[in-house]
Amino acid sequence: MSTELLAFGISALALGIGVLVATRRFYPRLDVPEDVESSLQALTSMIAGILLLTGLGLILLGLFT
Repeated sequence: MSTELLAFGISALALGIGVLVATRRFYPRLDVPEDVESSLQALTSMIAGILLLTGLGLILLGLFT
């Protein structure tokens, strides 16, 4: 078990969840056109997805190494 990989994985998961929670609170306050808002939502969803998958991968690697 590699504690460094576990720590980085947990922090990446926490960061991804934090991005998702922050955008749910922040996006309704934006005063932008609909197409811009949908593009922003897609971009942040991709960023959060990458962080979540990276975190899960690092946790799995940390557990099995």
